Amino acid sequence: MPGHAGERSRYTLTDDGDFLRLRWAAGVVIEADDVRSTTAAVTAASPAGKRPLLVNIGLVEAITLAARHLLIEDTCSLRTGVVGVDEVGKVLTAFNYRSATPSRYFTDEAEAIAWLTGKADGGEATSRDAARPSPFRARMEDGILVVEWDRGTSVTTDAAESLVAAAAALNPLRRPPMLALNNDMVSLTREALDVFAERLGVCALAIVGAEGDRTIARYYKQLHAPPYPTRFFASTAAALRWLARMDTSSGGTA
Repeated sequence: MPGHAGERSRYTLTDDGDFLRLRWAAGVVIEADDVRSTTAAVTAASPAGKRPLLVNIGLVEAITLAARHLLIEDTCSLRTGVVGVDEVGKVLTAFNYRSATPSRYFTDEAEAIAWLTGKADGGEATSRDAARPSPFRARMEDGILVVEWDRGTSVTTDAAESLVAAAAALNPLRRPPMLALNNDMVSLTREALDVFAERLGVCALAIVGAEGDRTIARYYKQLHAPPYPTRFFASTAAALRWLARMDTSSGGTA
């Protein structure tokens, strides 16, 4: 292997170039502190940006409830391929269907690596995106993160967390400006707005929609105080002109 990114007696983390490999020791009960340790090690091993992560769970004994909660919300990798030796491993990691990071379970390591590196599909999807399709489409266009919400969407916490993960995967090296096309959005929960304000990695947010979306934008800015300029526009062209001028120090009004 190209080299060691980190190593502990309970697990070993190595750098395989295109992806990182996390191998758990047999008989380990994975606890919350283990998850914090591996998350820090994975982040440190990729200073230039997130990479895919291969997790060999082997003969892990169990995963505590606290550790499961942390694993569900972990976004330190672009995607995670979990490799187990049999159906026991699948059952052990079944909670991961709610993961914020795209995740799949495999019993064949070669298949997992092919999926992680984008060379093939396969495995069993276990992330929350697989269990409940996200109500938006996200893409990068000329350096701008464009998010188009499904028409008439009510944005929940799960949808907000899914967007945060998608934004990080599409542009892991910087905080891009974001164009949100609301398409007659019905509502957003307070918790979803908290997620956007605290975790959405963008430098500016332009919201395009109907007149009701102006109220949403004003409410979001005033009550949630996002750390990036936020502004409502009635047209996509006006929003794009504003985003083109924005940087991390510029301002805006809802």
